Amino acid sequence: GNWCHEYRKLKAKVETIQKCQKHLMGEDLESLNLKELQQLEQQLESSLKHIRSRKNQLMHESISEFQKKERSLQEENKVLQKE
Repeated sequence: GNWCHEYRKLKAKVETIQKCQKHLMGEDLESLNLKELQQLEQQLESSLKHIRSRKNQLMHESISEFQKKERSLQEENKVLQKE
């Protein structure tokens, strides 16, 4: 009945997601045509841009934190040298 239909729909969705995941991992590419491979490539390049952007943001934040710590330690050092 209705439950059976829902199950088949969900099963098909899961299989599609698993296939997409394999493609993103560079597996089972034989089934893709040239256009699909180009779309996959664009998707991966876009993902890489987002990943690199986030990584760069975290690196800049990290550098800023280290610079703050450095200034703080320099100030502390000046105070200690005066004593």
